[in-house]
Amino acid sequence: MHLVINASEIGRRRGGNESYLLGLIWGLAALPRQPHVSLLTCRWDSMPPVPPSFTRVNLGTYRRLNFFLWQQTLALYRLRADWYLSNFFLPPLLPCKGIVVVHDLSFCAHPEYFPTFVAWYMRRLTGMAVRQAHLIVTVSEFSRRELLRFYRLDQGKVVSIHNGVGAEFRPASDDATAAADQATIARYGVTPPYILAVGNIHPRKNLARLLDAYLLLRERRPETPQLVWAGMERWGSSTLLKRARAAGVVPTGFVAQSDLPALYRQASMLVYPSLYEGFGLPPVEAMASGTPVITSNTTSLPEVVGDAALLVDPTDTTAIAYAMEQLLDDDALRNHLRQAGLERAAKFTWQRTAHCLLEQLR
Repeated sequence: MHLVINASEIGRRRGGNESYLLGLIWGLAALPRQPHVSLLTCRWDSMPPVPPSFTRVNLGTYRRLNFFLWQQTLALYRLRADWYLSNFFLPPLLPCKGIVVVHDLSFCAHPEYFPTFVAWYMRRLTGMAVRQAHLIVTVSEFSRRELLRFYRLDQGKVVSIHNGVGAEFRPASDDATAAADQATIARYGVTPPYILAVGNIHPRKNLARLLDAYLLLRERRPETPQLVWAGMERWGSSTLLKRARAAGVVPTGFVAQSDLPALYRQASMLVYPSLYEGFGLPPVEAMASGTPVITSNTTSLPEVVGDAALLVDPTDTTAIAYAMEQLLDDDALRNHLRQAGLERAAKFTWQRTAHCLLEQLR
């Protein structure tokens, strides 16, 4: 069996989709019996490493229409692919069986979070892909339910396979590691102690309410550590960023995947009050790093974190502020969540994700 993966997003610096692809690819490479895998890549300024045992076909500079309409199809013909896996979209002409990975349906459930055109083409092209695909993979049971809610599909071809977390996300083992971590995060203008938020600065990440909660907490507790936002600026975020900087928030911009473990390990906590998630990688990455987590009690997040995090109503700024205050002031609670988080995160591995995917292709 020859599996070809649309890896054009690797190096694009677009967040969760790239993290998923890298995790899945390295998970496949770690299996005892490696499958035959080829990767369709494009030329970006910074390309993370991929397994040397996998064939890499570089299609050159990314041009959206060319890639979508004919470049993928021609490459699949040449490679004689059996299966083709891609995030959200598939090319209109597909010479093999298609797998589409739908991470979340936020563009259907909350189109107001997106520019009108973006929400429209996401709905349209994802709809075409899920109808065309032989297999549809979602990353949580919540996302599976949402997919079936918005599209009329054969339930038998929709499967839920949880994401994994990389082995690089682990607690600091010694003082030398902690010192190296601090040197790494200093490049982003960050020094401990700090409260961390990870994710693109996008309306559904709910950072405006997190900022309100943080300011409320600082009124009651002036010694509260600084707040750090790690993620790329997206549409409509300039006003929020200006307000955040004025309040002393440190926005890091894009953080390289290799630097994320240090950022998690040195944080006092991760606060992830997202309004809508298909899975939610940052809470699991933080838990695997030994960092306590506060996250939302909605969408996929309770399914993912179980009882290993503090769950809050993401629309209630007072509740978010109180949860942060609890973690800052309660050593026993921090230690409990740290241990529970490590145990919970151990259930999520990319090797397991890769194995479950291949089981569906037999």
